[in-house]
Amino acid sequence: MIRLAAAIVIGLIACHGAHAQSESSEIPPAREGLHSVPLPRLDGLEAAVSDQIREQRRAFEALSAAGRVSGGKLASGYGDLGRLFHAYEFFDSAEMSYLNATRLAPGDVTWVHLLGYLYQQTGRLEDAASRFEQAIRLQPEDRAATVRLAQVYLGLNRLREARELFDSVATIFPTLARNGLGEIALRERRYEEAVGHFRAVLERAPQASSIHYSLAMAYRGLGRLDEARSHLKQRGNGGINVGDPIADGLQSLVRGERGLVARGRRAYETGQYKEAAAAFAQAIKSAPGSVTARVNLGLTHMQLGNTVEAVALLSKAFELAPDDPDAARELLRALLRLRRVDDAIGVLSKSRSINRDDEETVVSLAILLAEQSRFAEAVAVLDEDHRRFPERTTTATTLARLLASSPDRSLRDGARALAVAEGVYAAEPTPVHGETVALALAELSRCDEALAWMKRAIAGAEKTNDAAETARLKSEVPKYETASCRR
Repeated sequence: MIRLAAAIVIGLIACHGAHAQSESSEIPPAREGLHSVPLPRLDGLEAAVSDQIREQRRAFEALSAAGRVSGGKLASGYGDLGRLFHAYEFFDSAEMSYLNATRLAPGDVTWVHLLGYLYQQTGRLEDAASRFEQAIRLQPEDRAATVRLAQVYLGLNRLREARELFDSVATIFPTLARNGLGEIALRERRYEEAVGHFRAVLERAPQASSIHYSLAMAYRGLGRLDEARSHLKQRGNGGINVGDPIADGLQSLVRGERGLVARGRRAYETGQYKEAAAAFAQAIKSAPGSVTARVNLGLTHMQLGNTVEAVALLSKAFELAPDDPDAARELLRALLRLRRVDDAIGVLSKSRSINRDDEETVVSLAILLAEQSRFAEAVAVLDEDHRRFPERTTTATTLARLLASSPDRSLRDGARALAVAEGVYAAEPTPVHGETVALALAELSRCDEALAWMKRAIAGAEKTNDAAETARLKSEVPKYETASCRR
């Protein structure tokens, strides 16, 4: 049960990169054929950041209004705008600025490289590949662009091209190259070779804890399951820094809490947890009410093994903003990791009181209550939500299963469980929902029918080639083959 509750948690580190853009405020094109640059909304930003953006805008507008400005100078003006927007992750504004800069100065590799990096960050890999290819044509010695292009090719599954580029930088960036070559070998099922690469990476960069996952997959491919499980347990978020002077220079522009959080997040993503903690702590000093900075600092302390500090920070963030889903989920994640289930129930209960329409919160709360043998409360939570939202299959399935097989037999209601389960199966005829029907039938002692439903569920799992689910369902069949299948 705890695994299902924990599965609702999502990483916060990747979630804070999206920011609202103003639809009406923009910088009009300085020349024909250029793009308007949308401006981010400045209300709600720290004064240091909003003043910095206004100052950069005024400088650009003065430049563009000066008359007879060269294309190169205007390109630099647009590029400087783009770098500032990029540093604060206002990606739409940065993209239009860079596009104008590259159009005005097509031979300046800086703006091409930064545009490629922006596209890589935002998952537009085809566009990223095109820009990094252009950057390398302009400056063949741009090794950072070569590494980034290899990573983009890998993301696009263009493995032959990715291998060629990783091989070309192996003496300059040995750790990055071996990691890339390991990923290629893994995808091509050359598991022994992949293991060799990943082990070498971890020897050189032990902080790159995300590599443990890839190494685990390679060991699993070799059938060495104990080693695979061992490395899965060591999996973290730490990566390997490219060492890109053009992109890394963006950090010199940041000011205030927002910029410090962005700086800390980048350090976190490369496994530099002490540096990340310092940046997040500084962000809290800059903005004592910052929920984002506290949550990120809490996550960083979890990585550093400082669980007491982590929970205190996450609890404070949740106290400051109990309606913030990120604060609630990250606190829940920490509490579950520490097996503080009662405290986790408290967090979910408060979250539910604020947003009663969130299904994940309701189901997770019910699961944790059931895990603590508080079955009546679990059924009550699910029942209320099911009556309000009868179309929600996750809620309905969890309710039906509890009604059919609760360890507290006084709460069982086989007839209602069957009605709910049949409704879910009619909407989504999956193997697991078929199993729920079987559970309800077993509670009603309709054993032959229950067994028939289990066989139907197994056939469904076999049809989709889900070996794990097929094996699990088959292991349950003996329970339905007895004269009395009621549990």
